[in-house]
Amino acid sequence: MRKTAWRGPLSQEKRRMPTDGQVRAGIGTGGFPARWNRACGHKTVGSLYLVLAVLAGLAGGGLALLLQVGQAGLDGAASAPWHRMTIDHGALMILFCALPALTGGFGSWFVPLLLGAPDMAFRRLNLLCWAGLAVSFALVLSGMATAPGMLLWCAAMLGLSIDMVATVLNMRRPGMALRDMPLFAWAQALTGMMMVIVLPVLAASLTRGLLAGTGGRQAELALRAFSGPEIGLLLLPAAGIVCQVVETFSGVALRLRGAALGAMVVLSVGGATIWVHDLFADGLAVQSVVRPLIEQATIAVPMLVLLAAWGATVLGGRAAFRVPMLWACAFAVLLVAGPVLALLGGPAAGHAVALPAALFATFAGFYYWIGKMTGRACPERAGRLHVALAVGGSILLLAPHQPAFVSTGVVLLGLSMLAFVAAIALTLAGRTRPLAANYWGPGARTLEWTVPSPAPRDSFAGILAHGARA
Repeated sequence: MRKTAWRGPLSQEKRRMPTDGQVRAGIGTGGFPARWNRACGHKTVGSLYLVLAVLAGLAGGGLALLLQVGQAGLDGAASAPWHRMTIDHGALMILFCALPALTGGFGSWFVPLLLGAPDMAFRRLNLLCWAGLAVSFALVLSGMATAPGMLLWCAAMLGLSIDMVATVLNMRRPGMALRDMPLFAWAQALTGMMMVIVLPVLAASLTRGLLAGTGGRQAELALRAFSGPEIGLLLLPAAGIVCQVVETFSGVALRLRGAALGAMVVLSVGGATIWVHDLFADGLAVQSVVRPLIEQATIAVPMLVLLAAWGATVLGGRAAFRVPMLWACAFAVLLVAGPVLALLGGPAAGHAVALPAALFATFAGFYYWIGKMTGRACPERAGRLHVALAVGGSILLLAPHQPAFVSTGVVLLGLSMLAFVAAIALTLAGRTRPLAANYWGPGARTLEWTVPSPAPRDSFAGILAHGARA
């Protein structure tokens, strides 16, 4: 019988210990479970949400260009593809671009950093929600299973909202009370609470329509359940980003902070319950007059308070109009233009402002935090060109009763996306300068600016969360 030499306990211990390279690759530290654990990190999942949002935005923008090119020859029965593309464009831009970027992308990436938390409350649920959102995006984009895809979207966004609310309530660093949280974290929590109220209603309506074999009344109810809250879901996290940007580039703390927080709470409560009015006013003549007024007041009054807070902050400090600040100013201009357009073109024109405004805030967050995500500066010239083209295109696109300007506006928006892609490519390729931890200066006071750029995987791993037990 062949004998093997005894290596001793020390040799066995050396054989078990992985090298540093093996630890980084997940070899000798659990293999796939270790790599899976790293894949569930909030920075990785947040980046996945942002990639999905960029893909959906490019797909939705491509549909918009096709609509403008081909709508002249579509009429009568041939207009069915045009209507289908219109619906798909709205779904891609709102459900798979703006909302995932604002909540899943920036929310997953920066809410734990702002709270000093090691990660999201349910990190594996966060990755699972992204996977569900990606499958839903594929189903809706293919057009083969729109209703099941929307139902899966509801489930994914509901899981994300529960995770976000649990993170804000339980994962704050010791000593950070709710009143001390940055307004971006407040906006994410309020958006999550809105989704917890609204999305089960939307999912139930879609499920009932699927079981009945036809949409009918259930599809109409689902649309009403989401058309009102949709504006709040877009504007709340967008306003949170703008609060961070204005505070940083004004160099002073946000003025009227309590009023701004109260406005966010009013917007979340009003946006989540405005659809109930339709259930009582259905079929009544007063609906055509009262409903738009209630919706506009629910959205406009809190936004006016936020505009006052931002204006007071800018006037009270020394504003530096860098690229994120330019996007924040464009967002504020659209908020002012929204009620005016609603008076000139009806409620539909007011609703049309919500998506460009949310996208402007999304770009503000991207240029504000891209250095923290990549460790590289974003090219300033490409960013300013992006702002100029996007704002000019949006103005032409939203101009009431001016259809001749629409095609020009769409072309400008398409060119702006080329500038955006160029800025991303230059940043990710490492063609720009590396950045320090706080590259925006003394105006950036929140916790994410205390960690290096790019933010390490375990930024606050040694800190006990607010809701945890030692």
